[in-house]
Amino acid sequence: MRYLLFLFFFVTHSTFLLAQQQDSISAPSIQAIARAQQGKILVRWAPTDASIWQRANTYGYTLERFTVYRDGKRLDAPEQKSIVTGALKPAPIESWEEISMSNDNAAILAQAIHGEDFEVGTDEGELMAIVNKVQQLEQRYSFALFAADMNFEAAKLAGLGFEDTDIKSNEGYLYRVKSAIPAELATNVKEGLIYIEASNTEPLPAPIDLVGVFKDKEVLLTWEYELFKSIYATYYVERSEDGTNYKRLDNLPLVNLNNTEDSPTKRMYYVDTLAQNNKKYYYRVLGVSPFGEQGKPSKSIVGQGQKALTATPFITNHKLIGDTNADIFWEFPKEKEPEVAEFQIRAATKDNGKYEIIKRGITPQVRSANITTQYATNYIKVIAVGKDSTETASFSALVQFVDSIPPAKPVGLIGVMDSLGITTITWEPNTEKDMLGYRVFRGNIKNEEYAQITIDPVTTNKFTDTVQVKSLNDKVYYTVVAVDNRYNNSDYSEVLEIKKPDVVPPSSPIFKEYKVYKDGVSLSWIKSVSTDVDRHQLYRKNKSTVSEWELVFETNDTITNFEDTKVAAATKYTYKIQAIDDSGLISADSPTLTIETASNTVDKVLKGLNATVDREQNNITLNWRKLPSEIKELVIFKSKKEGKPSTWKQLPATLTKIRDNNISPNNIYIYQVRPVFANGSFGTLETLEVNY
Repeated sequence: MRYLLFLFFFVTHSTFLLAQQQDSISAPSIQAIARAQQGKILVRWAPTDASIWQRANTYGYTLERFTVYRDGKRLDAPEQKSIVTGALKPAPIESWEEISMSNDNAAILAQAIHGEDFEVGTDEGELMAIVNKVQQLEQRYSFALFAADMNFEAAKLAGLGFEDTDIKSNEGYLYRVKSAIPAELATNVKEGLIYIEASNTEPLPAPIDLVGVFKDKEVLLTWEYELFKSIYATYYVERSEDGTNYKRLDNLPLVNLNNTEDSPTKRMYYVDTLAQNNKKYYYRVLGVSPFGEQGKPSKSIVGQGQKALTATPFITNHKLIGDTNADIFWEFPKEKEPEVAEFQIRAATKDNGKYEIIKRGITPQVRSANITTQYATNYIKVIAVGKDSTETASFSALVQFVDSIPPAKPVGLIGVMDSLGITTITWEPNTEKDMLGYRVFRGNIKNEEYAQITIDPVTTNKFTDTVQVKSLNDKVYYTVVAVDNRYNNSDYSEVLEIKKPDVVPPSSPIFKEYKVYKDGVSLSWIKSVSTDVDRHQLYRKNKSTVSEWELVFETNDTITNFEDTKVAAATKYTYKIQAIDDSGLISADSPTLTIETASNTVDKVLKGLNATVDREQNNITLNWRKLPSEIKELVIFKSKKEGKPSTWKQLPATLTKIRDNNISPNNIYIYQVRPVFANGSFGTLETLEVNY
């Protein structure tokens, strides 16, 4: 059988083809969708590759169902059920005759599958014959999938759909569609999976957000597309002249040609031609699902075409009334009044500036209007707004009021200067509507005549300046003047005084002398000679440990000495002192001073130190008497004769002996034992020589 195909090229935008476009670089797969209806589930599928579709027309598809949910609970093991016997493949040509006579989509689908030819071009030649053959397959495939979207009964005959009636409303099913093509002909065709609950029988939604823009004998319709693109494959547009009886505008459904992977679209568009203007027309749209179902129609809209605006207003004169009001006069052809919805008057402070509406709703018969404006200088335009929403504008006219009142002086000046002399000052913006800007003045001495440092008025309430930090003046002064569009200057603002940053740190203090006492250390120093010093800080570091500098004393007074009593006995400490000025700058450190504190321990706290040599067991045992309670621990150093001692053991004070098994014959070992007091000071270092 052979049919003349005359569908537009947009039929290539099937729901399944869109899925193919989005996964064009992947391996071929089968895309599946499903929809639950009362007492049945409709399943649709299609391969994403034309050659796979062609081979599947011979070998078909297998369909399996798994019950995975029941009564809202997931089953531990899915229940598989065979719902078809053998492979699903296109019906023979004879089965298509009846449905093809009554449905164009079925006829197209039958021709795509069984037709001997499917012409797509007339180019000739051996090479073009190959190209045409490839194009013919793609066209067969595209037309077939689109036609299957439009008629579910035809989709079932084509082996691309199945109606499952053996269902229960309390169950959820997973359908798996696989290609039955032998592996040697098609490998790596990904199976299609779709899950659906039998109870999910919601009606198809109505399209939303239908809008119409009515022009001269035409209307542009647009409605929401993205929200329903997974529900509706195509749309129909219907029109009515009475709001009751609607007629479909085209037997062919509409597809969104603008939606691509690189440039997705959110709305559908359709342009309809109107037979006449000034007559009401009603429109509504309805969607068609990939199962051929038609959804509910959208809410209708109504409008009428309007002749395009063809005339332009012309301002003839204006008359000033007081300081802020004026009468505007214009001309406009009387015969063009039916095209006008209203006149508007718009104003701007510059001829090429942004014009804002200052009066609207002027009827088409009126040729003058009184305006109130907040600016001294105004550029005025009269706008004709057409019934079709188009606009025409007059040339601008300058309307300028007498203005001799200066703006208020700026207030609220604040400023800050960084170490590089970059100064930022701000102030509260003036509220006058005719402000041109601000002039900024600077001086180095208070109450002198300040110099203007802005060439043109600045338009913001912020200004950045750069001054020389290292100069004889430690302060800088600013004042600001406001200027309006008529160049009326305000009074000077209050003077802003900014202190220049201090970039020179104070001189370093130096130590004068120190004394070591039994209970601590006394230090004295000579203060920094800088006049802006705010305070002095004294730091200490324990040389016997890897400690950080510790702040032990700070003074912002005239004190130049300090007695440090929080030190350990017989310990070396390093001191430094620095000055900080009122800008937070810190002097270089003074030359450091290293002091060893006095020992506050009694002699010979470690008594009875001796060694026992056991050559049979190959060890040396060190022994001593019980230590006083003020001893915290013992530190034992070990070395061979003429060797460098290193820490061997660190023992609690409760022990009275320790055994050394790490020895070898014919050596002389030196043991040095140091008691450590609880306050951190050390006792006398005792040395013991052992010949082994």
